[in-house]
Amino acid sequence: MTQARQQIQPGQCPINPQTGLPECPPFDRIECIVVDKVYDSCFQIDDRTREVETDSTEFGTGLEQGDPVECQLTEGAEITCSVISRTSIGDGFFTIVLSVQVPVTLTNPEAANGEEDEIERTFIFGKTVTLCAPEGVTIDCTESALLACNCVVTDVEEDNEELEYTISCDIQVCLVVKSILTVQLLVPSYGFCVPAPCVTIPGVCPPLPPEQCF
Repeated sequence: MTQARQQIQPGQCPINPQTGLPECPPFDRIECIVVDKVYDSCFQIDDRTREVETDSTEFGTGLEQGDPVECQLTEGAEITCSVISRTSIGDGFFTIVLSVQVPVTLTNPEAANGEEDEIERTFIFGKTVTLCAPEGVTIDCTESALLACNCVVTDVEEDNEELEYTISCDIQVCLVVKSILTVQLLVPSYGFCVPAPCVTIPGVCPPLPPEQCF
């Protein structure tokens, strides 16, 4: 009588009682799947300063020199980059010059009711990285994050009853650059995932705090 095949579900591998190490069952096939392969990646924290010019028509009134202006990554937007140039240095590696675009929204906290109080700007700066980037890969920066954006009014001038503002912004960006290509990849496999029956788990009371980071 043929023994029923063991059904394997996602989760932690069983612990071998003799070694104390996780021990997964051997895979029984090799699959060819289409995935985005990361050929290379790097990250760096960049500090930049940019100036913004605007006026009271699009940004409202109430601001004086030295006043802070709220700043954040524009909602729904991502930090992106585009390749300006690629120079081969051998063995599939390239020196890549990037133009990095950081879309931000500035908010005037002093604007009166009914006035426009938000403007959107894109801060652009150049960045040079060295990556393994064979022909056909895509250079991607969308996992980058805006760590800080601090803006202050550095100048206010009046022109024909309209206020003109100069705003200086210090930004800190965690820039993550990846070279990615869609490929067919051979991977060990246990077959297709089979859903488990749905169950209802009672809530935890009181709620548990998140795990410590150290």
